[in-house]
Amino acid sequence: MKTSPYPAEYGAGTPAPRRTPARTAARDGRPTAPSRRGSGWALALALAAAAAAAARAAAPPVNPPCQPSGAGTDYVVGPDPGQLATLAEVPWEALGPGDTVRIHWQATPYLGKLLLMAEGTAERPVRLCGVPGPKGERPIINGAGATSRAALGPHYASSDYDRKYHEGRSVVVIKSSAQADWTSCPSHIRIDGLEIRNAHPSRSFTDTAGVKRRYEAFGACVWVDRGHNVTLAFNRIRGCSQAVFSKSTDDGDFAVTRDLTLQANEFIGNGVAGADTMHTTYLQSVGLLLEFNHYYPLSAGAAGNAIKDRSVGTVIRYNRIEGGAHSIDLVEAEDYPQTALADPRYRRAYVYGNQIVKPGGTGSAVHYGGDHYTAQRNDTWGEPIFRRGTLYFFHNTLRLTGGEGVVFQLSTTKEQAQVWNNVVIFDAGTQWMRWRASSEVGPPWTPGGVVRLGRNWVNAGWVDSDEWHHVPGQLLGTELLVTGDAPPVNLTTWAPLPGGAAVDAGQAAPPGVSLHPVRWQLDRLARAQPRKVKGAAADLGAVEL
Repeated sequence: MKTSPYPAEYGAGTPAPRRTPARTAARDGRPTAPSRRGSGWALALALAAAAAAAARAAAPPVNPPCQPSGAGTDYVVGPDPGQLATLAEVPWEALGPGDTVRIHWQATPYLGKLLLMAEGTAERPVRLCGVPGPKGERPIINGAGATSRAALGPHYASSDYDRKYHEGRSVVVIKSSAQADWTSCPSHIRIDGLEIRNAHPSRSFTDTAGVKRRYEAFGACVWVDRGHNVTLAFNRIRGCSQAVFSKSTDDGDFAVTRDLTLQANEFIGNGVAGADTMHTTYLQSVGLLLEFNHYYPLSAGAAGNAIKDRSVGTVIRYNRIEGGAHSIDLVEAEDYPQTALADPRYRRAYVYGNQIVKPGGTGSAVHYGGDHYTAQRNDTWGEPIFRRGTLYFFHNTLRLTGGEGVVFQLSTTKEQAQVWNNVVIFDAGTQWMRWRASSEVGPPWTPGGVVRLGRNWVNAGWVDSDEWHHVPGQLLGTELLVTGDAPPVNLTTWAPLPGGAAVDAGQAAPPGVSLHPVRWQLDRLARAQPRKVKGAAADLGAVEL
């Protein structure tokens, strides 16, 4: 059985008294102080969150202006007189409900690291946001050469060993303070409009003790150690061992990351050369929404996945996903199985409206089930805690390049996929255009899964598996496939070709997906656009003509 790549978290002690935030000068030089008014962006975000929770419906991504909330203290970081000149001057350990940290763009990056431990509320969330430059430039937080705020040292961990580890894995970490009660949990935190970069083992920083050292091998630009209602939106995250990592354990609800949203971010060139255990995003959350993000390829030589997910209630929609060993890797809740197995949402995952392109030779486009093998029936790891549910995969456009490729790898016959209204393109010259690959599960488990096809377009000449690698399980519904020799979509714009086989060829959705209508699509620049059915039926794929 593979062990976790990070040590156990420790926490003890009694809650420390909350420090009163210092008054900070606003951009015009006037001091800003907490307000009891629930107005401004805080109220707007709270109302938006309530609406999203009610229907979880898609919305075009619009980032609220980076303004004071009107419900807390405003900390302003920037180059102008009266502003805080560095990230180390922000009292991160004192943030509370309604507080805003606004980082103004400047020509040179901010060299800093930070720890967010605040407990906001739905009405008074805590926000870290970027004020863009004159051409829309995001403020840059650079972890390479960064200096940590000394006052954060005892909040990272109570022992020197653990402090070094927690400091060394990220530029931004969301975790409870080591001086607070073990059951404390950061909550209602939003990070938006920033560029965060360079938490990577090839880079170094100066820690809270004044010691210069390299980042840990297993880390991330943004590490969510625990947190409830955390949103990362409109950020550019690049050059890290992983862009975003989130953690969950069975120690209690406080130790489970819940309701994590990644919206409209750009993830560029993350990963570590030669490493297959670090991914663009590696997420463990109860309630996960990934939408409108652009996953660029991993860094050169990195062997991880684009999306690695061990979450409950996973929704992946309207993203452009490039590269990765797997484009999407949906596996078991390794570190919090009791929590996951008790939640029926663990048995369902929804993937729709995505534009996916990957090298076919690095692995299947989609893996669903689990990745720890040869457990026995009564074990509490491996196959007994696999997802054992249904992957709903619809209205995606998938392109596999490089002369080989496979679409699905379902771990066991306890897993199934409902697949309809997709376009699946294998590049010309692909010898084996395979729907399924097998897994290395041991007895009594049977690999292969059950793939139930509806109406999808795929290249003529497709096969279930190649002649040397028979896959158990079942591939059903092949009589419903629409096939052809040439792609029915424009490979540059992703839109269906007028009069082509994808136009008006969609089928009605099966039962079970009524809460997930396909309302949006991405244009050629990966910008969100409304999707409306224009003909007798929906078009196949991620884009309506």
